[in-house]
Amino acid sequence: MQPRLKHPEAPRLLARNVWRYREQRRMTATALAEHLDWPLVEIDKIENGDKTDLSLDQLERISLALHVDPADLLKRSASH
Repeated sequence: MQPRLKHPEAPRLLARNVWRYREQRRMTATALAEHLDWPLVEIDKIENGDKTDLSLDQLERISLALHVDPADLLKRSASH
């Protein structure tokens, strides 16, 4: 059983933003996984909101791969 999150919306925000920035860059999930040297299943977990134990190092690596600030991956979109 996973521990209760203090900010339960964080995995959903991360999922939506990783997917959105990846799509904006016309990058496939496979290409992102290969760039990060991670299994594709890890990208799938992130984009499905199932990854709740992402480290700051991992967050930074994703942001560098997507050419965004790490904080952008956890921001609500302007429409929310």
